[in-house]
Amino acid sequence: MLVEDHRKVSCGGDPFNYLKSVLKGLSFQLDPGQDAQVLLDREKFSYSRDVFEGMGHLSKLKLMEIEEKPQEIDLVFRKENT
Repeated sequence: MLVEDHRKVSCGGDPFNYLKSVLKGLSFQLDPGQDAQVLLDREKFSYSRDVFEGMGHLSKLKLMEIEEKPQEIDLVFRKENT
């Protein structure tokens, strides 16, 4: 499983678009059926599950798991078969 750690990233004040680009990059790196874990700072990326699912869908990634911790959010996405 590929692990992307974005907990300490500086995204120029626009975390939404930053995360969209991270997921788009993952869609190019992953093979169909392969998973990636994305580690995020909870304060900077405080979106609901629906938002994470929608962002993933735009990049042909399916949100498989979300784990919310006090300081971070851990997401697992799977590249969908196309």
